[in-house]
Amino acid sequence: MELYEMLQQAHIGDEEATISIYLKFNLLIKKLSRDLNYEEAETDLIIALLEMIQDIKLDKLHMQNDGAIVNYIYRFLKNRSVNLFKKNILQKPKYASLEVDITDDVGDDLDNMIFISTLMDSLPSLQREVIKRKFIQEFSDQEISSLLGISRQAVNRAKNRGLHNLRKNLQINKEEKTWKKKYLN
Repeated sequence: MELYEMLQQAHIGDEEATISIYLKFNLLIKKLSRDLNYEEAETDLIIALLEMIQDIKLDKLHMQNDGAIVNYIYRFLKNRSVNLFKKNILQKPKYASLEVDITDDVGDDLDNMIFISTLMDSLPSLQREVIKRKFIQEFSDQEISSLLGISRQAVNRAKNRGLHNLRKNLQINKEEKTWKKKYLN
C-alpha cells in the first residue's frame, strides 16, 4: 500500500494504517527524541505524528507520490522537534546544580566554577546563551541561529561581543586582585 493510501485510511480511523505509518517513521522519531534528550521526547513526537495524521488536509497535498509525502512528514517531525526543544530545553529554569564531593583537590575547581559562573552571569542573556551553546555545548553557528531564531551574523556578533566582555571583565578582576594584594597585605 502506498503512503498516500495509508494516510487516507489512517485519516478515517484505520488503526492498521496508522500503525504502518508510525512504523515507517519510528527510526526518525527515535533519532529526534535522542537528540532532544528529555524523558518524554519520543512520546511527544509520536503524539505529534498522530495529530498530524488526523489533521492533514489530503486534498491540499499537491503530490501524492511517496517521496514527497515522506519529505513532508520528515519536515513536520523535524520542525516539531525544534519546537519541543525550545519549549522543553530552552525554557527550563536556569539554576546551577552543584554535585561535588568536597575534598582538598576540588576546592580550586569549585572556585574556578564559581568564578566562571560569575563571569558568565555578567553577560547579557543573548551573549551568555550564544557563548554557552558555542563553547560548552559545541553547537555550530547555524544550529544556534535556528535555535534562538536569529541570523548567523547575529550569532557571530553576540559571540564576539560576549568574548570581548569576558576579556574585559577578566582584566578588571585581575587589576582588582592586584590592587588588593598590593594594598591589603
